[in-house]
Amino acid sequence: MAPKKILVVDDDSIVCESLKEMLTLEGYLVDTALDGASALDKVKQEPFNLILSDIQMPGLNGIDLLKELKGLDSNAFIIFITGHGHIDGAVEAIKLGAYDYITKPIDDTRLKFTIQRALEQQSLLKDYQSLKQRLKPWDLQDFLKFRDRKMEQLLELVHTIADTQATVLITGESGTGKSLLAKYIHQQSSRKHRPFVKISCGALSETLLESELFGHVRGAFTGAIRDKKGKFEEAHGGTIFIDDINSASPNLQVKLLRVLQEKVIERVGGNTLIPVDVRIICATNTSLQEEVARQRFREDLYYRVNVVSLAIPPLRERLSDIAPLAEHFIKQFNLVHRRKVKGLSKSALQVLLRYRWPGNVRELENVIEQAVILSPGEFIIPESLPQFIRESAVCSLPTNTELTLDDALGHAEKQIILEALERHKWNRQLCAQALGISRTTLFNKMKRFQLMEHRRSGGRKGTNRNLHQATG
Repeated sequence: MAPKKILVVDDDSIVCESLKEMLTLEGYLVDTALDGASALDKVKQEPFNLILSDIQMPGLNGIDLLKELKGLDSNAFIIFITGHGHIDGAVEAIKLGAYDYITKPIDDTRLKFTIQRALEQQSLLKDYQSLKQRLKPWDLQDFLKFRDRKMEQLLELVHTIADTQATVLITGESGTGKSLLAKYIHQQSSRKHRPFVKISCGALSETLLESELFGHVRGAFTGAIRDKKGKFEEAHGGTIFIDDINSASPNLQVKLLRVLQEKVIERVGGNTLIPVDVRIICATNTSLQEEVARQRFREDLYYRVNVVSLAIPPLRERLSDIAPLAEHFIKQFNLVHRRKVKGLSKSALQVLLRYRWPGNVRELENVIEQAVILSPGEFIIPESLPQFIRESAVCSLPTNTELTLDDALGHAEKQIILEALERHKWNRQLCAQALGISRTTLFNKMKRFQLMEHRRSGGRKGTNRNLHQATG
């Protein structure tokens, strides 16, 4: 096993060298930095398993360094060194994501133990994430875990365009599965044996994002000690997925437009044109049309990235997908946590169907993971679900009756249609378009749920009818 790499950061060179000598004798590979900015440059150039940093430093202090590291693709654990007079700063650092802190004067035994414990936990976390990645809910055939007609139509379009060179724009709320859909498109194309590379415009600063996308040449900026390939070069022959494209700066938008038009890039600080063969898939959780109207997104770039548009509906608009997705997540987390949960109880499913799911599929995944861990028996019951899930509901359902799945779905569907009608002032054409159904289908559902009477009565009738009357 390769030795673990540790970066020691302190403005006192004697402290740096002393810690380096001690940790080297323990078998670690140790590098040092005398300030936060230098440490940040080193992390950009090479990965570290752990960073041991002072909090109080001139310039970029320890807390600021921690915040900057959050924007990088770094999995390093951070342990802070602090004086007794600055414990509050260390506590703040823990809240921001630091692993632990050590007070001065440093106790060598405690420091060694803390580092060992951090690296062990890091290793366990890596194994856990690796297992979760192999069991991702919509990877390959698992992507087909849905019953909703809108998702079936979306997948039909995906299969039509997957093996073309068309640039794709995926829209949808956070947590709906945009990155997984992008990967599925890649895996259904002739590029599937080439790299699939992901990057988010919203997670990095403008300068760092340009370097990550296009690479840089040696000396392009402080800390650029060697040439580095960017994501476009890494994805050559394959697919690059650019998430949060709406967050791209005006300068970056110009460079992306050039890639789309000319199929070439320039590394930051360089002047050599490098040809790239890459299929581009972008994603956004906001309306790019509105960003264009507000002059925050280039119109010419919008038309370039929006050759094919795929809109993933939020989970609250496809309630029939909740049960199959939940069952899949149960199987997934049974393996991860070594549990033997067989499924959802009827009452637990009713609770899930009443919730609005602002975090969409990602939130459902987290909720089911917690429920699998906390479930006292073979089936998940409402008490295994988070309290806020139990207390929130799309609508009020009878609490003294065990409802069938069809009943619960029908009641929730009625409420969604009613909300859409009221949002569009009962304009059936606009409402049908928003719901992704035909006017005829909408009209039939309005008759089924007696929403005609609901409107005529000003909303006083129908809302509290027996569920079986409303769905019958």
